[in-house]
Formats: sequence, C-alpha cells, structure tokens
Amino acid sequence: METRKGNWTRRAMTASLALAAIAATGTATAQAQQQDKWPQKPLRFIVPYAAGSGVDVSMRPVADAMARELGQAVVVDNRPSAGGIIGTQLIATAPPDGYTFGYGNITTLAINSSFFTKLPYNTEKDLTPIGLFMANAYVVVARNGLPANNFQELLAYGHKSPNLKLTVGNPAVGGAGHLTGELLRTQTGLPMEAVPYKTGTQAVGDMVNGQLDLTIENVSAVLPFIQSGQIKALAVTSAKRVSTLPQVPTLAESGVPGFDVVAWGGLVAPVGTPKKAIERLNAAMRKAMADPAVVRAHAALSVEPMLSSPEEFTALVKQETPRWAEVVKRAGVRGD
Repeated sequence: METRKGNWTRRAMTASLALAAIAATGTATAQAQQQDKWPQKPLRFIVPYAAGSGVDVSMRPVADAMARELGQAVVVDNRPSAGGIIGTQLIATAPPDGYTFGYGNITTLAINSSFFTKLPYNTEKDLTPIGLFMANAYVVVARNGLPANNFQELLAYGHKSPNLKLTVGNPAVGGAGHLTGELLRTQTGLPMEAVPYKTGTQAVGDMVNGQLDLTIENVSAVLPFIQSGQIKALAVTSAKRVSTLPQVPTLAESGVPGFDVVAWGGLVAPVGTPKKAIERLNAAMRKAMADPAVVRAHAALSVEPMLSSPEEFTALVKQETPRWAEVVKRAGVRGD
C-alpha cells in the first residue's frame, strides 16, 4: 500500500508540474501576443515642465506625430516642479507596461542627481532611456549698453578692472543655463556674479532695460529679442554654430577651446518596460522627427535633431552626470 501510495504521489506531483509548465508557457505566449499587438490603448506622455514652456511647445508636435505613427492617442501630461522632479518621479514609478513614458533632459537626468542631496528616484535604476531626439544650444546674450559686441571683447572688458562684477541672470538656480555660466566662469576667470530670477522673461526684461549685464539662455527663449535688436548675442555654447544665428560664433571660436554645452533631451520610460515597446517608441520617435510639421516647429524654435538608440542615450547620461557633478561642486550650490 505504501508503494502504491508513493507512486501515486509522484505521479500527481509530475502531473502538477507539467500543468504548471503548460500554464506558464501559455502565460508567456499570451504576454508575447499582447506585446505584438502593442499599443492597444492611448499612451501617457509625462512632461515635467509647464504647459506653454519651451520644452512643452517643442514636445507637442512630436507627441502628435508619434500618435499618428503608433495608431493611438498620445496624451501629454504636464507635471511641472522645481527642477522637473515631480514629473520625473511619476515616470519612474509608473507601471512598466509600455503605456507611460516621458521627457528627460540634461537637468532631470544628469544634473539633479548632484544638485539635490536626495531625489525620490534613481536615474540609473528607475528609468529606461528610449532615445534622444533633440538638442538646443545656449547663447550668451548681453544688454546693448555693455561695451562688448562679441565674447572676446567681453573677456577683455571683464579682465580690465579688478573691481568689476558682471551680473548674470539665472532663471533657474541649478538649471543647465545657470551651471553653464558657472562652467564658463571657471574656464575663463570672468568676474561674473549670479543674480537669481523666477523666470527667464524677467531676466531678459532687465537686460532690455539695462539693469542686467548678461544671461545664458536657450536660443529659442531669447531669439525674438536678439532679432529685434533689444539685446545682443555674443556667442553660442555648442560646438557648431546654430542655424538660426549663423553669424554668432561659438565659444570655442571665441577663445574658450573645447567648450561644448547643449540642452539635450529625449524620451524615457519606467524601468522594466517591455523591450518591444521601447524599440517601437524609439522607431516612432525617429519617424516623428522627420514629420514636416515637427521639422517646421523645431526650426522655428532652434531645436536641432539629435537621434540615438537607447544604448547611446544611456551612455550620454553616464558621461554627462560626473561632468555636471564637478561643476556643481565648484559652484558650491545645492538645491536643498
């Protein structure tokens, strides 16, 4: 009896394991089929900046073009906060099912980890890069009354008097524009004094009125003021000149060899997002960037395409993070 009972128990266990294996295979097959049919519902696209901001304006045509490519609506969800933390946290903690992704850039992915002592997410562990899609150079702009019409003249003027302090407006302390100024100060020795502002518009207004010497802003943010002659552009921060300001030299051409800073940005998803969803989002983003409506919108905003694979985007974040950590350390600034 014991032998028959033992044989029955072994046969039952074997059958149970076989059924479990079949169930697991069926589940895996069903999941694979679901991924093949992805997307089957609208996608949520989290932008950690305010509606109407430069980032938002550049992102919406991309979202629309991606929706046409994917055959599903892409709903832009603006979640602004200081430094983009709230929106980025929402991306990082969203279900990794392929239906939530978001925007990440030089500030949220490379600077914040050193500027803030604690973040509610870990860039490397909680976020999966999908791909880069854009870059926007910064431009050093000056009030019209400043006795310098290019950056070389600014260097000469800045070093002329030991008591001189050039005021530089910072719309976002700890933002890429602010820290680009700090990097420039350490590399050139220019006597620059940071002046905090709530918005870039306020800083530009004070420049127009002659109350502020300089600011370093995205080309798109100050281009109308440059074109109208209300302020003057001294140099751009990228390695190459920008198409909307072809007459303005780079800092590297202006006596700061090797200087190259752009406000890059791309798409990210919560870690664990299915690989097929990542691949299809990357492909849809690439096609969106070639859409005529997107090309026109980005040309008007001085946004340059900067496409990449997920792996290339990951490598850029790893490269840029220690670079900006060093700048934050030298500047002696903290967000908390």
